[in-house]
Amino acid sequence: MVKEVYASEETVALAKQKACGMLGVEEKDVEFEVVQQPSKKLLGVFRGKLAQVRAILKESVAAKAIKILKEILYYMDLSSLKIEILSEEKDICYLKVSGDEVGYIVGKHGETLDSLQYIVNLIANDKNKSKDFCRVRIEAGNYREKRKAILEELAARIAHRAISSGKKFNLEPMRAYERKIIHSAVGEVEGVRSWSEGEGAERHIVIAPSSSSDDSDKKD
Repeated sequence: MVKEVYASEETVALAKQKACGMLGVEEKDVEFEVVQQPSKKLLGVFRGKLAQVRAILKESVAAKAIKILKEILYYMDLSSLKIEILSEEKDICYLKVSGDEVGYIVGKHGETLDSLQYIVNLIANDKNKSKDFCRVRIEAGNYREKRKAILEELAARIAHRAISSGKKFNLEPMRAYERKIIHSAVGEVEGVRSWSEGEGAERHIVIAPSSSSDDSDKKD
């Protein structure tokens, strides 16, 4: 597929339109560089110049994210790991990293993986000249899927303990997306509820019977 073309016309606007036709895309999908401004003939003697533009097909955020992630993995001496796009939409894309050494990018409770994801999001969207932010989500092997199952099992177990004992339980501090998984799982158990307490790195979930006098509407 052609990703870059040059086009000439009487005006810059017409040159851009021609370039888009050559690429088979709309203007919003292209980055332009005006190579030459048009000029009119002088006194019917000196020849005028056509406008000329260079049109480059924009990369998707997912494509940029893969390049960035590959470079990071190279410097981590993990260039043998494979990266694939699981899905790609306008505002979110999912990448999956796989290979024998994939555990090295996970870290304790996914801390390394989350850090990689944060860095890739910042760089990929910083290079994206569109105002629309596209979230990049990175999976390593099946880590996030397994972690989700573990958290759901933990939530159900603690929820039933809270019901049977009539006591509330404080879970260890977790990141926001993990707390959402816990809240969602607790919501499936009748007679128990959950909320979040603490600030920053100490923010954690409390699970208690519905009859508990404690109250909070904060679920994050």
